[in-house]
Amino acid sequence: MRWRWTTALLFLVLPWGLFAEPQLEKFFAQNCVKCHGPEKQKGEVRLDKPVGALFADEKLLEIIAAVLEAGEMPPESAPQPTATARAEALQIVQEQILTQRPANPLKRLTRAEYTNTMHDLFGVDFDLTGLLPPDHVEHGFDKFGEAHLMSPPQVMAYLKTARFIAERVLPDAKPETRTWEFDARHFHGSKNFATGGGGDYRDGDDYVITGFRPYRSNLHFSIDPESHDQFVIPAFGVYRLAVKAHSEKSKEGEVIGINLGDGRHPTNFQLIRRIPIPHGSKGFTTELSLKSGDMLAFTFDSARVPGRSLRNKPHNGPAMRFSHIKVTGPMTEQWPTAAMKVILPNPNMKSGELVDHIALLLTQRPLSAEDRSAFVKIAEEQHARGVSPSARARSVLIALLTSPHFIYKAESPELTEVERAHRLSYFLWNSTPDTALLNAAKSGALGKDPSAQVERMLKDTKVDRFIDDFTRQWLQRDKVDDFGPDVRVYKNVRRMTVDSMGREGRELFRHLLEKNLSMEHFIDSDYVMANDRLARFYGLPAVKGDAFVPVKLPKDSERGGLIAQAGFLKLTSTDFATSPIHRGSWILKNLYNEKIEPPADILINEPDIRGTTTIREAILKHQQLESCSRCHSKIDPLGFALEYYDPVGRKRNEYRHVEEVPAEQGATVFTKKLKFTKVPIDAAMKLSDGREVRDLPTLKAALMADKERILKGIIGKLISYAHGREVTRADRPYVDAVFQSAAKQNNSLRAAIHAIVAHPEFGRK
Repeated sequence: MRWRWTTALLFLVLPWGLFAEPQLEKFFAQNCVKCHGPEKQKGEVRLDKPVGALFADEKLLEIIAAVLEAGEMPPESAPQPTATARAEALQIVQEQILTQRPANPLKRLTRAEYTNTMHDLFGVDFDLTGLLPPDHVEHGFDKFGEAHLMSPPQVMAYLKTARFIAERVLPDAKPETRTWEFDARHFHGSKNFATGGGGDYRDGDDYVITGFRPYRSNLHFSIDPESHDQFVIPAFGVYRLAVKAHSEKSKEGEVIGINLGDGRHPTNFQLIRRIPIPHGSKGFTTELSLKSGDMLAFTFDSARVPGRSLRNKPHNGPAMRFSHIKVTGPMTEQWPTAAMKVILPNPNMKSGELVDHIALLLTQRPLSAEDRSAFVKIAEEQHARGVSPSARARSVLIALLTSPHFIYKAESPELTEVERAHRLSYFLWNSTPDTALLNAAKSGALGKDPSAQVERMLKDTKVDRFIDDFTRQWLQRDKVDDFGPDVRVYKNVRRMTVDSMGREGRELFRHLLEKNLSMEHFIDSDYVMANDRLARFYGLPAVKGDAFVPVKLPKDSERGGLIAQAGFLKLTSTDFATSPIHRGSWILKNLYNEKIEPPADILINEPDIRGTTTIREAILKHQQLESCSRCHSKIDPLGFALEYYDPVGRKRNEYRHVEEVPAEQGATVFTKKLKFTKVPIDAAMKLSDGREVRDLPTLKAALMADKERILKGIIGKLISYAHGREVTRADRPYVDAVFQSAAKQNNSLRAAIHAIVAHPEFGRK
């Protein structure tokens, strides 16, 4: 009895690893070191080291735990440990992982966060894509601190951006508001074909665009009827565009694109807005933030792209007719502007007061005495030079916008209430907290019960930024239209249909969030979110307009859920062929939240696929490679079950292999032809646990059986986005707690977000 008490006391006092280390070393020696020891180190993994050294490698522990839990190691051909031995080894590794807090490096504002913050602070829309470089993506998201390195060119980009912003929010003089009007006499296109032919042409009081080829088909306008010099925006500000335009020979709504760039040489066109034109509409009015030197051009984005064979034939399809454009701006509602009043409420502020005011405006926290003195010195030097109050404020604003105090997010090991407010705001709004959220933080109400603030924020229109940005990165929506459907193969798939495909995932997420619905709908549902184009593409009852609405599916439909969306199916395909590997790995990474990375020492040698006649045979040969079989046994069945859907997400019963036939000698590129070869589809495969999947319905059934794993995977993605770091196995208690909380409310997406914010981990670095 005394021995038992002594043992128990030693277990509490001495490090747990002293008891676990010999047991784990024995397990590795018996089952692992043959392939991961002194003679071989497959995957550059060596397990004959002291356990203490292995425990110091957090990534290696994650890998060991993952393969032990999945039963992937030792390989099937090797002697297997007992289930008890495997479970005990896994428990030791898992317990060690739970003692290690996930690393959370310093994080800076992403380009989107910086842009939104400027809008919310100063009420001005800035397009910073040409000033700030794109953010590096790490593990699917651009918010991760480990990817937020700061190079000298990036520092210069921040300085250039700060100057650009300061000069525009603190101008020296009130800009003059002017109005310009343009009609068909001022309009120009890129082809100017004769009336009755294809292309762009003037027809009486209208200018007509018939096709969508932005670099060869657009409408731009000159400063006077006699000149072809394009109209140029004279000064930064908000401009109102009133456009008279209507479609003809169309039975549906159409879409006009507004682009920045010189329509005469549109090699660098930048689409800045798409305007849906309802059927029967005579035009539209919109407001844009533009800068000095910008040039505008319009494109007919929903036009059919004519096939190459129709190049010299009359156009008989829909066309867009423009008759008048009115540009007004820059519009100034008040002077001094709201931004000027916010930044410089009193022109006679002393240097210290000015620095404190702008610093608090930008960061909601005071500067340290040492840092403050440097900024005060800048203000005093400007004052001594006799510059205007606005110029002095500009210098301070530029310095603070370029400083780490603004660029980087402040996070203590245990977040202060204000830091918690910032984390919440950059999670749900991608921007700085507003006054109500800051007041809740400073009063302590946010930390005690964040639900009221979370609910308020989810009802605010700024939550659209979260919905758009999270789904863009999680679902890779922005890559759906990386290539346009080849009109020679997919004759009825128009570009705006592809654009609608890319928006469907976002709109499903929005619907679940707004209606407080279950995350199970990401796996399967009896409806889809569709607009007019997508409803036609899916063969569903007609939907009016460009806005997405839930559409009930017929009983025999296989649609519903993310993997049945045309956008996902197109994303995971190439120009002419589906990619089962891409589809399967996407499901594992984005639904199960599994890490799929080839071991570092593997040479990706393509297998000998001579003699294979189908994708299935080629992949099965690929699986025969020992280096590939572990991952592909999980990936391939998921992807092959979707082979009954083609590269644009339409149902098919057989493969249609597409091959371009070389042009005959002396022929032009337009005489090239396509060769089609049809092959039967055999999609049946077994998952690693023996379950067979053979088509989309059986795949959905398998995913629904794995519902808990998938919903936890999605919760993990949300936590990663909220915290700006990768979720690891150490976060399992966090993920499990959120899942359990959401499960009590029908696995609601909205409830999951509430639970993420309410969990104690949300308040820790």
